[in-house]
Amino acid sequence: MNRYVIGVDGGGTKTELVLLDCSGNVIGEAKAGCTNYQVIGGNKLKDEILKSLSSLIASTNVSINRISFVFLGLAGAGRESDRKEIAALFNDTEFASKIIVDSDAIIALAGAFGTAPGIIIIAGTGAICFGKNSRGEIFRSGGWGYLLGDEGSGFFIGRKAIIAALKDFDGRGEKMKLRTELERHFNLSSIDQIIPPIYQNKVNRVAIADLAPIVFAQANQGDHIAEEIIRRTGRELGILAKAVSQQLNFNNEEIKVALIGSIFKQKDMLLNEISKELYEISWNIEICEPMFTPQYGAALMALQKSGIEINEAFLKNLQSITNQS
Repeated sequence: MNRYVIGVDGGGTKTELVLLDCSGNVIGEAKAGCTNYQVIGGNKLKDEILKSLSSLIASTNVSINRISFVFLGLAGAGRESDRKEIAALFNDTEFASKIIVDSDAIIALAGAFGTAPGIIIIAGTGAICFGKNSRGEIFRSGGWGYLLGDEGSGFFIGRKAIIAALKDFDGRGEKMKLRTELERHFNLSSIDQIIPPIYQNKVNRVAIADLAPIVFAQANQGDHIAEEIIRRTGRELGILAKAVSQQLNFNNEEIKVALIGSIFKQKDMLLNEISKELYEISWNIEICEPMFTPQYGAALMALQKSGIEINEAFLKNLQSITNQS
């Protein structure tokens, strides 16, 4: 009798699910809403997950008793205590013995390299880095939130840009085209008018992170300050990866680094600084695209839990299937 697993990538805005059989064939996919434990709490998370699982299973005609594991990779589940609380939510359901919970970053790492060793840098509104070595050890760097970290993130870029524009305004910094572009973006006659909306949280961290494309565009057009912000961004992302490389003892070994997140839409402007930092650890650097999206990483981890070997042939088969979809 064929067995199945379900991988779930649960985020703050959407959740994506995939159902695989033990040969790596994609049987079905589904989507749901927010399943960030810290945002919606346990009861809503449980309801959303159960609803989405029921929908996926019904659409594929797969019996629940043939599902070995459901691997939930969830935003807001970074701490062991949170993961235990989330798993316990399903103790009174028919999935009780099947649920595995971990963070969304762990499944992104598994998806990027097909569960093999490597490092992922995730940079969107925030920024974090995770890596795994051949011994299965996992380490992280960054991801401490916009108040205490997130260097190299969209918020980091946007905040640096606003600070530079304010320095231009009051004579402490260089004159720059970037200031004009920020004033136009916020429909301001002068950049100092941005202060009240920021401190009143009318311009929040997401709105500040959304300034990143403007800064990249100005850097492309030769704005000196924008160029320096982007160089600093790449350097900070490289430092994240370097710290993880050191923790993983990747000295003088091949280091595979996958880039994930909206900031890397402009990755060509960041690669030089990222690589400079990593070259201090090893000259053998491969920066690559993720092999699979995170929900597939969750499913692969569920298959490993089931005792299935994730070898090269298995991954090639799954890649051929996902590339067709």
